[in-house]
Amino acid sequence: MYFGQKFEPSSGKVIHGVGQSPEQFKKYWDVVEDYKPAMYMIYNRINEVKEKFSKKINEAKKISPELILQIGLNLKAKELGDQCKQVSEGKYDGEILELIKNIKEYNNPVFLRIGYEFNNPTHDYYPNDFISAWKHIVDLFRKERCDNVAFVWCACTAFDSRLKSIKRIMEYYPGDEYVDWFGNDLFGVKHFKDNQDVVTEAFTKEAENHRKPLMIGESSPAKIGVDKGKESWEAWFKPYFNWIKDHSIVKAFCYINWDWGKDWKQPEWLNGRIEENEEVRKRYVMELSNKKYLHLKDIKGL
Repeated sequence: MYFGQKFEPSSGKVIHGVGQSPEQFKKYWDVVEDYKPAMYMIYNRINEVKEKFSKKINEAKKISPELILQIGLNLKAKELGDQCKQVSEGKYDGEILELIKNIKEYNNPVFLRIGYEFNNPTHDYYPNDFISAWKHIVDLFRKERCDNVAFVWCACTAFDSRLKSIKRIMEYYPGDEYVDWFGNDLFGVKHFKDNQDVVTEAFTKEAENHRKPLMIGESSPAKIGVDKGKESWEAWFKPYFNWIKDHSIVKAFCYINWDWGKDWKQPEWLNGRIEENEEVRKRYVMELSNKKYLHLKDIKGL
């Protein structure tokens, strides 16, 4: 399946990406043998771009100057909450212009997930305000002729699984002319195993209907981890990669190489560090050897 969208690889190819800290990215990098990830995940809040973003760009360059970036731009400020209305009113134009400047100078392809997981109930984004903020940001990028960026409209269908519908998710859609890729964050295995989750499959169908490639914006073996070796692989990793193979619309996956208790305050999600279980690591490397995946060595000219 191929739609000709920005930075979309050819049919049957999937960009290999990882995050989401320099330390854990480097550990992952060191254990995947010849299959170095093509894409590096970073995050920034809208009100902290001037303060933090250039440092994060430099961290990526130190790993490899050829990396694709996948940026999660959070539209919530820590103390202020949802800033969508303020964004659309121009109050964060200085931050956005700083983001644009850094991305233009980076020069490599960049995927920007604006307001990622917008359908998370705790984010409190209002659809109209979110759409206005999205359009304002994209319009600024276009006005400044920042051409090395693709805009990823990224939900997390797990938040709507109980509703058995994607109606609420689609209320946030900015329109085909403002979106290059769809994205979905996949963690719990029940949301993709055997293609049984109604909302995940419906969202994937919407991506196809809108002729947009799909990125797995974030993923990690939540509540399964790696520590049980073959059992962990069979329980999460095998269904995960089968889901990718079953959906030719998927053109990128991004894995979070974290121990969720040590790297984040979520110990119940267990340890997802590939390098910390040899059985999982060997099987993972074998999976990456499939020619469908695009690694750092494969992405020139994307």
